Formats: sequence, C-alpha cells, structure tokens
Amino acid sequence: MIIPVLKSLGVGIEPDSVDDFWVPLRADIGEEGIEGVDVFYFHLTTPKRLIYVLQHERTVFERGLIIVEKYDYDLAKNLIEKVLLECKGETWEEVTNKIMKYCVSEYGD
Repeated sequence: MIIPVLKSLGVGIEPDSVDDFWVPLRADIGEEGIEGVDVFYFHLTTPKRLIYVLQHERTVFERGLIIVEKYDYDLAKNLIEKVLLECKGETWEEVTNKIMKYCVSEYGD
C-alpha cells in the first residue's frame, strides 16, 4: 500500500491581512520513505475574501479551495495531511488520482 505524505507546503504570497486573503499553496507530495515528489496546488482563503470575490465575480468554482476563519499555516498543513490519509492506493497513479479530487496537480487536471 502506497501512503502519500506532504513533504513540504509553500505559500505563494504571505497574506497582508489575517482575515481577508486568497493565497496559493504549493504542496509537494510524495510516497512515504521514497525520494521525489509531485506538486499539487490549493488556494487558502477566508469568508471575508470569498464574499468580496462573490460580489465582483458572482461565482466561485474552484477545486482545491480551503476556507479558513483566519490565516493559520499549521491548520492548512494539518488539513492537507488529513486528506492525504484518505488517498492511499496500490499504485502511485491511483494515489494521485485520489489526491486530485481535492486539488490540481502540476500536470493539470
């Protein structure tokens, strides 16, 4: 059984405000005990920013969107790690297909 692990999580832009932001996250995910990663992308936002976007765009349709009350890197990291526990598989392709239900990969959809 292949177990995916979060090897690193990068924040594209540090938010200016703790409760009003929309920032990209880059998750380097690989197989437990094996070198190498695939890159997956999420977005971290708050209800305040989501309301702003809805007022201007009228819709939001995005896989990988994580909504939090305020900026909390550790909370986002822990959530992604929790999701990965549900993404075990017999092959890495099976694992990545499960991960991509939650986000977008470096290879697209």
